[in-house]
Amino acid sequence: MYNAELKSRFAKEYTESISVREACFSAFTAFEKYEEQWGADLCTQSAEVLQPVVDKLLGLRSKSIQLRLTIYQEYVRWCIKNEVPGACDGMLRVDSSGMNKMRKQTVKNPMHLQRYLDEICDAESDETTDNTLRCYYWLAYAGMDEQDIFQVSAKDVDLSSMVVRFNNAEYPIYREAIPAIKNCMNLTQFLYKHPNYAADKIVYRDRADGDTLIRGIRSTPSISSMRAELSRRSRDRIQNGKTELQLSYYRVWISGIFYRMYESELAGAEPDFFSLVEKLTEGKTYKLDSGRNTVGAKQRKLAWEYMTDYKRWKMTLA
Repeated sequence: MYNAELKSRFAKEYTESISVREACFSAFTAFEKYEEQWGADLCTQSAEVLQPVVDKLLGLRSKSIQLRLTIYQEYVRWCIKNEVPGACDGMLRVDSSGMNKMRKQTVKNPMHLQRYLDEICDAESDETTDNTLRCYYWLAYAGMDEQDIFQVSAKDVDLSSMVVRFNNAEYPIYREAIPAIKNCMNLTQFLYKHPNYAADKIVYRDRADGDTLIRGIRSTPSISSMRAELSRRSRDRIQNGKTELQLSYYRVWISGIFYRMYESELAGAEPDFFSLVEKLTEGKTYKLDSGRNTVGAKQRKLAWEYMTDYKRWKMTLA
């Protein structure tokens, strides 16, 4: 932690809560490498210098943005009040809406997701294993739990009704997803591109046994390997200037949730995330304080947080 003595003094004066102090130390530790690069404390930096760092460190959701940003801003106010040399109001002037992160970590609609997939994957018609990467994200966008995605089989797909039926639930299939899903349903082999093979050498290899959609050549990918590959693709394309989007399962999943809520709102329905929260919290237990802090209150708070983020997401559509 850069300037550890100063930041420890702030944390002790800022709060008596051990958990909040730990949150302070976590927030400051996240900033440490940037302060070391500058050779200066964050309290001395301008808004222009701080903004890109804040965009990287703060989470996508409103609740995570506000927690850390509050710590950073209260620390800067404390430094100014205590006349720390070089302290200025830069952190107090950064964009705290998180809109830049929302734009870079969500998609607006199915066409936007397809454009991103075209940027990081082979074309569907190439018939490579990239079809499984596409299918994984399309099922995430439809709202499916990550673990369930790897269990979906060809028999669960109803292209005539444009839905996937799995575990007594229906998930929409978007028009842009059809080529990848069809390939994952029907292909028994994938084109194998080896970096040492000549460009004109075409090699097809058998897919792993079974009928699940997400299975590659000889094996079915794990959740961790799928995440790692998609993260690598995103990182490489960003470095090469081919995309600005930084997507993941969760970011694609929540993009789909917001898109369907927006469609319903355009059709005249009042947006409401309570039913989603009820589904997400089903079977979970929470440590609740006495009084009015009930499961229902917890669910209403979560629904309000989704609504807040949904409103931020809608602002990216303009």
